Amino acid sequence: MATVVLTKIKDYEEEEIRRTVSKSLDFLNYDFSSINPLVVIKPNLCYYWDYSTGETTDPRVVSAIIDWIRQKLGENVCIVIGEADASAMRTKYAFKMLRYEELSREKGVKLVNLSEGKIVRREVTVAGEKFVLPVNRTLLKANLVINVPKLKYHRVVGFTCAMKNMFGAIAKPRKYVYHSKLARVIVGINKIVKTNIVVVDGIIVSGKTPKKIGVMMTSNDPLATDFIAAQVTGCNPSRIGYLKLAIKEKVGEDVNKLVLVENPVGLEAIKKEFPKQNYLLQKLSWKLQMKMLKWYSKMSGDIIPPVLEK
Repeated sequence: MATVVLTKIKDYEEEEIRRTVSKSLDFLNYDFSSINPLVVIKPNLCYYWDYSTGETTDPRVVSAIIDWIRQKLGENVCIVIGEADASAMRTKYAFKMLRYEELSREKGVKLVNLSEGKIVRREVTVAGEKFVLPVNRTLLKANLVINVPKLKYHRVVGFTCAMKNMFGAIAKPRKYVYHSKLARVIVGINKIVKTNIVVVDGIIVSGKTPKKIGVMMTSNDPLATDFIAAQVTGCNPSRIGYLKLAIKEKVGEDVNKLVLVENPVGLEAIKKEFPKQNYLLQKLSWKLQMKMLKWYSKMSGDIIPPVLEK
């Protein structure tokens, strides 16, 4: 049965973050009896934005997860932090700029660029359509995948959280080629790579503006996580394309039976705090910006980056 735990930090100091992450994860009562020595942590490193913008995973949250894993599995467990290149981001630079190299040295964990090394092409069928996605073998070998997304607005799908974060693990850097079938690809990669534990960094969120709300969410199911996260961000889960498809494809547990632990903060209180984006207004604004950019491109001969046109 899917469980989602909502909790909140009392302050923004590292020790409080560590305590809250550990306490929230303990609520899941995860069974570690079949875990092999390889654990992969997948943060959300979006471009080169610092975690203070609400766009990327706070390294202090990942640090707390590492401590919790070692408490459960021992000091000798092999822990990898993995992220893939994106259309306008190279992971090796993101690791350095966003303090993950520093974290790697401090905690003695490995950093892996999921776009490099042994890449396996995996076929998956979603909504009757077959397609192939490139995935790093490290993700496929791991017996414990910990998905550490951000809680934030997204102009294409409405919001982004656990399932969309795994989309970022696809080994192909230019992921904008998937945007025409984004919902199916999000569901597809989550069929291929199973998330065992989700830790949502909602300490600083990104909506209409970045905002400190100090929220943490943990879960044993990414679909259930996103079902709750959609509501937090002001989206109706029944209107989110990839969520509807994931439910139909039975990617996660039955969301109608999920257990929501509100400790000590409730869903309604968190919803009020999130800086909600006017999705329709934003889409209209984006279309106007693109028209202006295309006019500029025509006049100047400059090129519009393909990622912006998707």
